[in-house]
Amino acid sequence: MKLYSKEEFEKMKTLKREFVETEEGELFTKNTVKRRLRAGEEKATQLFNDLTKLEDGE
Repeated sequence: MKLYSKEEFEKMKTLKREFVETEEGELFTKNTVKRRLRAGEEKATQLFNDLTKLEDGE
């Protein structure tokens, strides 16, 4: 079960892309997601892992 909405996922996907484009991709972490969304640990971890899987799959 997803703990986050599609809107939150798209927001973080865009943010991650911005980090990568400015060559700061390594600074995009689970804690970045947690702070930006003001989310709990579990939600931030799930969203970050799904973003990472998406990147690996492309």
